Amino acid sequence: MMTNSYETFFNDNPWEEIQGPSYPQGRQIYQNDQRFWVSIDSNGHQQFFIHVKELVETKSIDNYADIEVNINKYNESSSRLICTLFSADKEIMQKFSIVAKDIAYYCSKYKDSEIFEYAQKRIESWANFLKPTRKGIGESEFVGLWGELYTISEILMLYHKPVDVIRFWIGPEGKKKDLTLNSIEIEIKTSMSGSSNKINISSLDQLEIMSDKLYLLHINTSPSADDAGFSLEDFYEKCMKALSEELNIQRMFQNKLSRLYFKASEAQLKDKFNIHSINLFDVRDDFPMIRRNDISPGIASAKYKIFTAYLDIFNVTNDMEGIIKNG
Repeated sequence: MMTNSYETFFNDNPWEEIQGPSYPQGRQIYQNDQRFWVSIDSNGHQQFFIHVKELVETKSIDNYADIEVNINKYNESSSRLICTLFSADKEIMQKFSIVAKDIAYYCSKYKDSEIFEYAQKRIESWANFLKPTRKGIGESEFVGLWGELYTISEILMLYHKPVDVIRFWIGPEGKKKDLTLNSIEIEIKTSMSGSSNKINISSLDQLEIMSDKLYLLHINTSPSADDAGFSLEDFYEKCMKALSEELNIQRMFQNKLSRLYFKASEAQLKDKFNIHSINLFDVRDDFPMIRRNDISPGIASAKYKIFTAYLDIFNVTNDMEGIIKNG
């Protein structure tokens, strides 16, 4: 049964009413858009497919562990993208349901001619969620993710609704800044104890002022000697609970985490860290930084470090609550 209720939509098992193989027929899963369907193939595998009434020539993405994606001509005037799950593992099947519904919800805004391209990009973005590798992520990625999740769950959610906070967090979308709060932007930098006297800037764009105000949030942390700190898993569970009444935003949060969180090792998920200091800096025109206009156009990229000792005059930590609350 189709519904416009997002809570019911995201909780529903779309394959539940399908008894046995059904493809090329299927069940529509999103009432707002008649292009999205689920079915079961002749071998009993769950599928979701997108049907468009035009011929679309787009190359299929490479297959992932338990998933195969094919784009086929259905008849003389229509095409289909078919995504098939080969695993019978219950947890992966539940995740596949989340992905199918997320793609329907997310990709419904695209035209027939472009929907296959964007659907495949969305499938790729869910790859680590569907089957976490747990091989671990690099130290800089781990520390950076820890700092961003700390900021989201322990700072921003004090002053803004959780659903808004997840929308503010744009770094995982490939944007130039980590957070955009209405008229201000915030770039988050996290240092481990012992390296906190310098802030690493990894591109010329990170401190480029693109909005009314730009702030640099510097978090200094270290491993916890007891069980009193915060872990990635702590942040994840807290955010998922805070978003439990807004399942579409909960799925957005999981998707934003997919590239790193679901690759993190079990140790990285559970290791706890304490906060030593948090400082918020106002990135003004006289802030010590390298901007694209300052260098030759022949330089493609640059990385540099800023001594924190030179940032005292830009420190607005005492006003952080007002800045974030009113941003």
